[in-house]
Formats: sequence, structure tokens, C-alpha cells
Amino acid sequence: MSSVTPITSPWKMWLTSFLNYKDWECISDRCDELMGNYTNEPETFFSRVTICENSLKPNQDFKWTIERTSFAMEWGLICSDEDKGSNLKSFFFIGAFAGLIVGTALFDKIGRKTTCLIGIAITSISSLAAFFVNNYNVMLALRVVHGIGGFIAVTGVDLLSIEFTPTKLRNLSQILSSSCWDLGSVVIVGISYGLKDWHHIYLVIGCIMATTAIAVFIYPESPRFQLIKGKEKEARATFKRISGIFNTTEISDNTELAYKDYDKNYLGQIKDFIKHPIMLKNTVILMVCWMMISCVSYGLLFSWGKIGAGIYTSILLGTVGSFITKGSGMLYFIIHHFGRKNAVVINFAGAATVFFLAIPCYGVHLTGTWRLDHVICLFASPFMSGVWGSVALLTKELSPTSHRGMIYCMGSASARIGAFVGPYLTLLYNHIDPRIVLAIFGGIAAFPAFLAFFNSDSTGKPIPSTPEDLLQLHSETGHKKLQNDDDD
Repeated sequence: MSSVTPITSPWKMWLTSFLNYKDWECISDRCDELMGNYTNEPETFFSRVTICENSLKPNQDFKWTIERTSFAMEWGLICSDEDKGSNLKSFFFIGAFAGLIVGTALFDKIGRKTTCLIGIAITSISSLAAFFVNNYNVMLALRVVHGIGGFIAVTGVDLLSIEFTPTKLRNLSQILSSSCWDLGSVVIVGISYGLKDWHHIYLVIGCIMATTAIAVFIYPESPRFQLIKGKEKEARATFKRISGIFNTTEISDNTELAYKDYDKNYLGQIKDFIKHPIMLKNTVILMVCWMMISCVSYGLLFSWGKIGAGIYTSILLGTVGSFITKGSGMLYFIIHHFGRKNAVVINFAGAATVFFLAIPCYGVHLTGTWRLDHVICLFASPFMSGVWGSVALLTKELSPTSHRGMIYCMGSASARIGAFVGPYLTLLYNHIDPRIVLAIFGGIAAFPAFLAFFNSDSTGKPIPSTPEDLLQLHSETGHKKLQNDDDD
């Protein structure tokens, strides 16, 4: 299921809204006259500067020569109207934020599986609808709907995966899950590269998401959620179903299940943050981490067309770098040997270092299309991938089962704020020195590297069921008391 979740993300928006200011030709006398002034340097004529400074109009003064379509080119979202393209990218995150706020209530109320299915249905229908859209304002509204459904679906898959995984395997499980995310990213890039018309990309995506609903429907509801809600009968049925699938010893009807019944309403859950400051502190720090990594990740994603050529190559290499981080065991090693919290610090610091190293290398050409700073920025992808994996794992493990849906949605919602801002940072390339933009990215990555030092660490500890369990496991006095009880 994790391999299709990137299809709900801004990857498809970027790949259907790209602009390439080099692939065009003149179709008006005014344009031909301008080109005559560049007889000595004809390659510099075909650029953004020429189009924008001379107010050349698509299909009037010039036409695009690239076979691949995007609605940015089709609807003339160029030059001063580029911000409209950024709106289409960023409004996705407005919807995602709204969907995740709704998720803070639904996941802990009606269940992980049911809420996930609702998200998948919304995403499938809105993606299929986008196939028929030829209007900017309609697409803007659909982008909000995409965000609402997409991130409800993604979050549901994440919650189900972590709650079915034992403590010792969660590091590996998280890496496998996020590796499937990278695999899905490669798939969507391949789909977009193979399909010339952007409408067809949305059609394929809608169909793929519809088939995902089948896998989620077959998947059982989390027994952790069922027990925390006092649904022992349903939990026993889930255990029986799992035993049948994996041919393990079935839990007898007479077996006593040890669990804590916790079924507060939404307001009661919120009050628990005030009652348990350690849960509030952890949540706030994690929300900042989610926000910063998202801002940097999506800022860099939408920057490839600004800081270097080879857009598809850049995305593909960045994705491969992320996959290698996990496939090579690098992320597993960092999390396993340094702990969950320190893994967040190390990866944030690594990403910040890459951006700062790229600053003095700006403008150094390696080939006709590749610069040294462009190549160096590619190395930020493995660290950013490491941050996503370690922050997600730490968030899941520090969240009590009673509040996991709420806290995970709050963290992911914070990431949508960063993702909303990120694409707009790319507009700075048009107005200020690109080295300043790289410094901004470096500073954004460095701040959470420092802040994460003050977070709790879930390494080697079981997932708490309630806020009281969290206090016992992660406060200094509570953990000492737990150790003394174990010794007794």
C-alpha cells in the first residue's frame, strides 16, 4: 500500500505543471525581429528572460516545441503568472492540512482503516475528475480536494503499519514502508514521462488509487485501536483472522487480554495535552521538525528547474539517492546504533551541511547543463529522506495509542504548512542571489537539528497505550520507577 502513496502527493502536480523556457519557437514577426538581435548568441534567446522581459505571448508570439504538455504551458501560467502555478501546487497542502485536521478526530474515533478508506475514495474520485478539467479555477478547487483525501489515505496506511509491528521490528518496518514510498515516486515519474498529455496522468492515478482501496479493505483494523476503545470482541476476531493468515497459535476465547480502556471525546483528548506536559512538549518539537523538513524537501523539489537543467534526471537521481539511503542500510544503521532522536539530529545536520557546501560552489560548471552546486544539492536527498523516516518513526512511537491518530495528523499537518511555503521559496530564485536561497534552505534544516535534542527518545521502549504510559516510559522519574518495579 505504501508504494502508491506518493501518487497522492505533489509529485504529480510538479510533473503536470512544469515549465521549460528553452523549448519554443517564434510564430510572430515581433518575435522573429527580437531573435535577429541574438545572431551571435542564439542559444541565449530561448530563455525565460526573453519571454518575460518582452511580454511574448504563447500561441501568439511563440509556441512550445516540447511534445509533453502541462497545464502551466497550456494555460499560459508563465512569467508574472507563475505564482498561479505555485498556487496550484500549494493549494494541495491547504486541502491536506484541512484533511489532517479532520483526521485528528476521525482516526481515533471511527478507526484507522475506515478513515483511510474514506481518504482513498476522495482521492480516486477527484483525480478522475481532473482528467476532464480545462479550467484553472476548477483545478484549484480540485487541488484542495486532492489534498484532503490524499493525506487522510497516507496517514491511515502509516498508522495501520506501525500498530501491527512489534517494537524490535519497527525500525526495519519504517524503512521498508518509506522505501515503498520511493518506489512509488519512481513509478509516478515513469508514468508521467511515458504519458505526453497531463490529463492522462490524472486518469491513471485515479485508477491506481481506486485499486488501492481493495488492499485496504482486505487489511484488518488495528487491534490496538480496538482494545483502547474497549472493543475486545472485535480485537479477538482480528487476532483470530491474523492467526489464520500466518498460521500462528490462535488466542483462546478464555485468554485474558491485558489492555487499558480509553474512550474520551475530542475535547478530552485535547485536555490531556495540558494534563501531561511531556506529551505536549514532544508533540510541539515533532511538529516543528515535520514543518521544517517539508519546507526544505518541497522547496528543493520545485527548485530543480531553477538551479539546474535535467529536471527529470534531477528528480530521478534524488529519488534514487533516497532509496539508496534505506536500501544500503544507512538509515537502519543510524537509527539502530544512535537511536531514534539522534537519527533526527544527524539527518537534519547532514542536509544543512549539504546546502551550506553548495553555496561557494555556485556557478561552477561541470558540463554544459550541470553545475557543481546542482550536483551537491542532490546529496541532500538521502539526508532529507532520513529525516522523513526517523521523524515519522519517532512520532508514531512517542504517541499513545489513544492519541496516535491525533498527534500523527498534527505532525503531518505541520508538514503541510512547510510544504505550502516551500514552493514559494523557489520564486526567490527570480529575485535574489541563488546562494542566499541555498543559505535559507541550510538554516531551515539546521534549526530543527538543534531543537530535536530536547525531545524524548523512544529507542528500545514499547509504544504507550495512554498518556499515563507515556509519562511512565519517558519521564525521568517515571522511567526510574518502571525500572525499580522490573527489578522487584
